[in-house]
Amino acid sequence: MYIEEMNAPTPKHPFKSKSFIHSLGYALNGLKTVLQTERNFRTHAVLTVAVTAVGLYYGVSQVEWALLILCITLMLAVEALNTAIEYLVDVWAGGVYNEQAKAIKDIAAGACLVTAIGTAVTGFIILLPHFLNQF
Repeated sequence: MYIEEMNAPTPKHPFKSKSFIHSLGYALNGLKTVLQTERNFRTHAVLTVAVTAVGLYYGVSQVEWALLILCITLMLAVEALNTAIEYLVDVWAGGVYNEQAKAIKDIAAGACLVTAIGTAVTGFIILLPHFLNQF
């Protein structure tokens, strides 16, 4: 690395938030948008509440909670990223059908599906034994 590069000023980004509070506000706006516009995200949010209630009812262990929270967080994050990708591709394609745009959106949706399957399987592995122990 050249000396000049190490001392170069940090580039200014016109859309960079000015503080942590601003960044937090933008993130909350993004979550509000995805909750208002995306049925699948709302479905995952409702399932999050249901799984949390079931976990509390059965008294799952700390390790089980950690796994459930990790899966839920991953699912919601992937769904939000899928939405962002869809918005970006729609802008890129300019509202015109495009095979590349379709492929990109299908791949992102596939990532959501893989995550949803993994999350569901993990939830069943954790919660099913608690349910079956009732009998």
